[in-house]
Amino acid sequence: MNASMATAFEVGSGVAPTALRSTIQLIALGVSLMVFAWVIAQIFSAYQNNRATVAQAVTGSLKSTVILCLLVTVIFW
Repeated sequence: MNASMATAFEVGSGVAPTALRSTIQLIALGVSLMVFAWVIAQIFSAYQNNRATVAQAVTGSLKSTVILCLLVTVIFW
């Protein structure tokens, strides 16, 4: 987006494009972290209730962490 487009956007919407982008990124990050926390809690719960072995819990946690890292990279690209 060039300077004239950013100015036109700000005049039309009343919000700077960079501020809107940062807000959307932070909301997306918050949602991603909440889903990640829920997934980890479910994995831990399954391990506590003997529905998952240590290896399954560790593997699930690692997979979840990799997916979270990829999501954060895509959100802030």
